[in-house]
Amino acid sequence: MPFCRRRCPYCAFYSKVPHAGELETFTTLLEKELTIHAAAGPFSNFNVTSIYFGGGTPSVHPPQDITRILKTIRRLWPVENHAEITLEANPGTIGSNEMETLLSGGVNRLSLGVQSLSDRKLKLLYRDHDARESQTSFKLARRAGFKNISVDLIYGLPGETIDEWQRDLDEVLDLAPEHVSLYNLEYHEGTPFSRWRDSGKLVPLDDETELELYLAASEKLSHADFEHYEISNFARPAFRSHHNLHYWTGNPYLGVGPSAHSYDGKRTRFENPADLVDWEANLRKSEVLTDEQYLLEWLSLRLRLSDGLNHKKTVETVGASRAEALWLAAKNMDSKFAKVDREHLILKPRGWFCQNDIILLLYKTIT
Repeated sequence: MPFCRRRCPYCAFYSKVPHAGELETFTTLLEKELTIHAAAGPFSNFNVTSIYFGGGTPSVHPPQDITRILKTIRRLWPVENHAEITLEANPGTIGSNEMETLLSGGVNRLSLGVQSLSDRKLKLLYRDHDARESQTSFKLARRAGFKNISVDLIYGLPGETIDEWQRDLDEVLDLAPEHVSLYNLEYHEGTPFSRWRDSGKLVPLDDETELELYLAASEKLSHADFEHYEISNFARPAFRSHHNLHYWTGNPYLGVGPSAHSYDGKRTRFENPADLVDWEANLRKSEVLTDEQYLLEWLSLRLRLSDGLNHKKTVETVGASRAEALWLAAKNMDSKFAKVDREHLILKPRGWFCQNDIILLLYKTIT
C-alpha cells in the first residue's frame, strides 16, 4: 500500500502522495489482483497464516478499506483462526475510533513507525509527527484493545550520541511494546539523504559509533526480557513476528500491490512493477532463481535469525562436503562474531552488524 501523506527523504521504498479518489481505486485493483491469484497459480491453494499491510503508510487508508480487503481475502482463501494480521501505521494517522474499527475488522497486530522519541531526530528525519504524538498513538492503540504492538526505531543519525539513543530506548521500554524493530539509517541511492551526504549537508556517523549504538540496544533490550531473535528485531516471549519468520525461513508468500514481491517456496520469485500504472497494466512478472541466487538467499535469510543454521538441514540443502567447508570457515572466524558447534552456526550481534561481509565469506565456501 504505497500511499503516504508525504515522502520521507531517507526512504527508498516506492511511495506516493495520493490524489483524490486514488485510495478507493487502489483498493478495487488490489481486490482484483487477489482474485486473480486465488483463481489459479502457485498461490491458489494457500492456507493463510498471516496477513501484513505494509507500505507506504497503510494507515492513511480509511479503516473500511482495510476491513474490506480482509473480507476479500477470507472469501478467497481459508484464513486460520489465530492468523497474525498486522497493519503498519504512522503516529497521528489514526485515532481511537479508527483503531477500534481495525481491531473489530480483524487486525490484531499494530506496527507503529515511531522512528524516534527524540524531537531532534524526528525533525532531522523530516517526520510529520513529534514524540508526544507517538506516545499518544501507542496509548490509544492500547486502550482500543491491541495486545500486540511493535515499535520501529531508526538509529545512526548524524550527530546521534549513545546517551540520546539510550534515552530513546528507555522511553520505548516505558511504553512496554511486545516487539521492537531497529533500523540503521542508510543513505540509499537516489534519495535526498544520499544527495545531502554527497554534498556534505549530512555527515554520517562512523562505523564504530553505529556498532556501539547497535550493541547497546541489543544489551538493553535483552536485559528487559526481549529476545534478539533476528538482526533488527526484538520480541517478548511468544511475540516474534510470525509473518517475517515465515519468509525468513523460506516459506512461500504472496505479495500484492505495486513493488510487492512473492515467492513460491521453490525457485520462482515474483515482482510487481514499482509504479501504479505499470502495476495495473502488468500485474505480475516472475524470475526463476539460479543455483547461485538460491544459495545466497538461503544463507542470508537463515543467518538473519537467532536460530541460525542447523548442521543437519544444511547438509540436506547443500550436501555434506559443502556443509563441512561452511562450518570450517565459520570456526576460523573470530568467536566474537559467531557461535559454532557441531549442530549450529549462529551469528552474534557483532556478526549481525557486519552480516553482509560474513555472508559473502561463507558463500564462497559453498560455490
